This record gives sequence, C-alpha cells and structure tokens, in this order.
Amino acid sequence: MGGNTLRGYELCLILHSDITDEDIDALTNSIGETIAKQNGTVLKVEKWGKKNFKFTIKKQSKGNYCFVYFSAPSDVLRDIDRLIRFNERILRYNVVRLPKGFTVEQAEPVVEEAAETVAEPETEEAPKAEQAEEGTPSAEATE
Repeated sequence: MGGNTLRGYELCLILHSDITDEDIDALTNSIGETIAKQNGTVLKVEKWGKKNFKFTIKKQSKGNYCFVYFSAPSDVLRDIDRLIRFNERILRYNVVRLPKGFTVEQAEPVVEEAAETVAEPETEEAPKAEQAEEGTPSAEATE
C-alpha cells in the first residue's frame, strides 16, 4: 500500500560508540539522498552524541544517538531499511510515522525532555538486603 502522499517520519539511529562525526554525516547524507530520490525532504537532523545504555546492545554499553526528521512517500521506508539494515555501525534503528499536521518545531520540547532522560547517569545503587528483624536469628548465628 505505497503511495505518493508525503508523510512525516522520525528516524532514530543508535550508532556504534566509536563512529566519527564525519561517518555520521556521510550516513545521514546517504539517507537524505535516498529520501530525495523519492521526492522527499529531510527536515532536520539532530545528533545527541554518545550516551550510556541501561543494557548492552550488540555487546556495546554506549552509542551515538542521531535523529532524522523527514517527509516522504511511504515507499521510501523500504529503501531506507535496505540502506541501513546490514550496516554494522548501526546498532538499532526505528522509524516512526508522525501524526498529520506535525511539525519539527512541535518535537523540540519532547526531544529535549527525552535527551535529559537518556542522559541521566544511573547513580542509584541496588538496594541492599534488609537486615534481619530483632529476635530472628541471623545466618551467622545458625552455623
């Protein structure tokens, strides 16, 4: 069910942690060229930089986040998927269709809030085991 109707999309890329800015620019340029071939337009590219993961992704604990906002026909999604699916420098990616009438300016507060959430370092340690209640023998006392 492809079509020529332009829709807004957000592409989230999580890239390998040691990728350079030049490599990121080259990747976003090739994505932009793919979008332009289908009569689409790249509206905005945001680089959030390197962030720590809460869990490992492909044996990596950090990654570079990059967001590409664009408008294009839905057919371009197959081409973008083909372009980035087997790229080993891309750890994860996701394309989200934006609601009708959505503008990039509306994304600003959401993006800033999400960046703060992702950037928060995990400072809390796991809660320690509760001590035995009074009157209950401890593990050492039962040996």
